Amino acid sequence: MSNKGDIKRYSKSPYMKVSYPQDMVISAFDTPFRRKWAVVGIVFFLALPFIVTPFFVHIANLIMIACIGAMALNLVTGVAGLLSLGHAGFMCAGAFTVAICASRWGMPIWFSIPAAGVVGAFLGLLAGLPSFRLKGLYLGISTLAMHFIILYVAREYQFYAGYGHSIKVVDPSIGPFVISGGKNWYFVLAGFVWLTALFITNLLRSRPGRAWIAIRDRDISARAMGINIGRYKVLAFMVGTAITSIEGGLYAYYTNMVSADEYTFYLTVSYIAMIIVGGVGSVLGSIMGAVLITLIPHLLMYLFGLIDVPIVIKEYFFAIESGVFGLIIIFFILVEPLGLIEIWRRIRVFFELWPFKYRPLMITKR
Repeated sequence: MSNKGDIKRYSKSPYMKVSYPQDMVISAFDTPFRRKWAVVGIVFFLALPFIVTPFFVHIANLIMIACIGAMALNLVTGVAGLLSLGHAGFMCAGAFTVAICASRWGMPIWFSIPAAGVVGAFLGLLAGLPSFRLKGLYLGISTLAMHFIILYVAREYQFYAGYGHSIKVVDPSIGPFVISGGKNWYFVLAGFVWLTALFITNLLRSRPGRAWIAIRDRDISARAMGINIGRYKVLAFMVGTAITSIEGGLYAYYTNMVSADEYTFYLTVSYIAMIIVGGVGSVLGSIMGAVLITLIPHLLMYLFGLIDVPIVIKEYFFAIESGVFGLIIIFFILVEPLGLIEIWRRIRVFFELWPFKYRPLMITKR
């Protein structure tokens, strides 16, 4: 039997890909299962700010801000394989750029947010230069040094400019429309999350994205294939830190204040936990990890209030939260190194093929 008949028959199936153009299409509506649940998800997402309290809308906004940063860090660390420990510092740079542009110079949001991205890209260029000679832990230490340099400059500016403990950032406006309040920011941040996810997803399918994956998996083989390793490493830092700085700028606008003391190394650890828990190298996994890690402190506070924990234990809430982060990371490393995204893949395949039995695909774990 000719293979053309099989290809023609399988091409009508929503679950089979029989050509490169068909496989390269990015769509969330390519199967009946995805179409149904995508519609349910969109309706729920649009209705959420109108059916929950302002506090839950605030948490949702924090989650979306974290999603942007987690996708940016996963691009650098998960896709390109470059250890970055300066994530909080790059956020701080973006936040202070927005504070200077908006509060001191009176610039609109359509200028200050791109300016934060440009500053982040420049800092990414500086942070990526050591990657020509360093890798692994040594490269991570160099990015950590960049983190402390940025925080030092930010603290000095905040002190000598006379702002005290924080810099106030006014609500941005686009024409007559002022972006303020949880509901307005909910839809603005949702747009930024969607654009970031779409940009990174398409970038990973381009020449730089495939080069980063090759460098992460086998840098010697990538060099033998003609890939300019140093250039693509620096490019990964520039793109990742630019997105991170934009995230910091959005956070400054949303909270209406900027303080250098807020961007500690613990914040970087939280974002590292997001990509480990969600799934290293996955855009959707970054979003899942951001949701879980952002919710953990609020869930702990809810449990403490529900079971009436003694005040002595509440005083050590920060230490308990850090311990929970550590336990979650260890759990996923030991039980499911591929993160929440792999658990989601198994659940999705199960319901797509239900009620038929199947043998799960064996995936080689890195």
